[in-house]
Formats: sequence, C-alpha cells, structure tokens
Amino acid sequence: MFIKNLAVVILVATIMCAAQAENNSDYYYPKGVSTQMTSQEIIITKEKAILDRWITGDTFGFIEAAAEEITYFDPGLEKRCTGKKEFHNWIAAFNGTFSFPNYELLDPQVQMHGDVGVLTFNFIGIMKDGSKEYFNTTEVYKLINGDWKLISSHWSQTKPKL
Repeated sequence: MFIKNLAVVILVATIMCAAQAENNSDYYYPKGVSTQMTSQEIIITKEKAILDRWITGDTFGFIEAAAEEITYFDPGLEKRCTGKKEFHNWIAAFNGTFSFPNYELLDPQVQMHGDVGVLTFNFIGIMKDGSKEYFNTTEVYKLINGDWKLISSHWSQTKPKL
C-alpha cells in the first residue's frame, strides 16, 4: 500500500511540475512575452528587448541570446566572429562604453523555415546630438531547447538616400 501511495504522490508531483514549467514563459522569453504569440512575434519581441538593453550600453543581451554556434559580422570586423566565445569577446569589450537615447526598428520581417526564423529590419540609432546611424540587419534565430537563440547576426552600416 505504501508503494502505491508513493507512486500516486510522485505522479501528481510530476504532473504539477510539468504544468508549472509549461506556464513559466518568463524563463525563456523577455518579460511580458506570451507563449500564445506566434514565433515571428516572439522573435521580434526578443530582438526589441535586446536592443532596448543595447542602447543603454548593455551588450550582454546579445551575448545571452547567442547560441554556441553563432556567427557574427559587423562593420568593425575584418572577418566573421565564429562561436560564442569569439562573439562574447568582441561584444563584451563594448559593454558600458556607449549609450544613445533611442532607436527605430523599421519594417521587421521574420521568414520562418521550420525551427529557424530569419529576421530582417532596418535599424536607425539616434545619437545624443540628434545624428543618426543606419544599418541593414539580418538576425537568424533557431529554436533550441524551447528558446529562440541567435545563430547568425549581420549588421551592415548604410547611408540611405535622402
């Protein structure tokens, strides 16, 4: 009888833990992101949360979002960063060295291919003096263990026609 009761207790505890894990969306997604959102909405929301940190000089949002296999390009690099360690070393060096008051994320689009989402957008960084920096951006996210992780990032500075 004891073993039967113990088995029931273990079964109930397992079901409760599974239900709690299913409802714990804050673990995987930025605060306020619902698991009822589409994959496209989750990816865009995650990117915006990372950029909200970036403009304060906090570069670790990108590092935390990166998968181990990340590849990264930006205008300051002569060649691609490959892997999370190399990416971390590059991005962490800028932590706390800059800030700017605002940005615009224009026309974000996510193309889904199974468990991969390709996010493209135009980024405008608005500097303290009112000047602007323009980038074309491609961010590739992959669903890994229930979380959308950044597997490739490419930022190209541009000068739009005025």
